[in-house]
Formats: sequence, structure tokens, C-alpha cells
Amino acid sequence: MSDSDHRHIELSGEQASGQDAQGSTLMPMLIVGLVLIVIGAITIMIFV
Repeated sequence: MSDSDHRHIELSGEQASGQDAQGSTLMPMLIVGLVLIVIGAITIMIFV
């Protein structure tokens, strides 16, 4: 394969992260993560 067979793809930060400029997907992910941590902590406290 020569260099002419390779295609270079350049993505901006917004395209690479999969989010649009209008809304952020970070806050829902943080909220879900905190909820899962709380549920895990409660489960551990029940068994310990």
C-alpha cells in the first residue's frame, strides 16, 4: 500500500467527542456516575 491509499481524517474536538455545540453530554454522565456510586455504597453498607 502506498501513501496515496491512506486517507487522513481530521476531526474537531466537538466531532471527536460526539457532542454538539448546543448541549453537553458531560453533566448527564456525571449524574449517572454519582447515582451508581451511591447505589454501590449503599449495597456495600448493607452487606458489611
